[in-house]
Amino acid sequence: MQLRRYVPPARASKPAARAVTIEPGTVNHHGQTVVRKAGRAADDLPGQSIYVLRCKGCGHEYGEAGIRVHARKCPVCDGGKKGLPIPEPEPSLFG
Repeated sequence: MQLRRYVPPARASKPAARAVTIEPGTVNHHGQTVVRKAGRAADDLPGQSIYVLRCKGCGHEYGEAGIRVHARKCPVCDGGKKGLPIPEPEPSLFG
């Protein structure tokens, strides 16, 4: 009797699941566009980053935690609550 090396059956290749994230250019149903990630964590929500949002109606920019971006309304023209302050960009090696 000859022993053979076990070769597992081929697996169907599936693309890796992508984490749900907020990306620049995303627009919520209230017309608020994500401009960029501010690069700092929200103080009141551990694990959440602050994003800069811009209102399509009036152009006002304000900060908000990632988990709240989908439901945000403009604080100036749409009756939304006051946004978080936009932090200064952190220094980097490239300017």
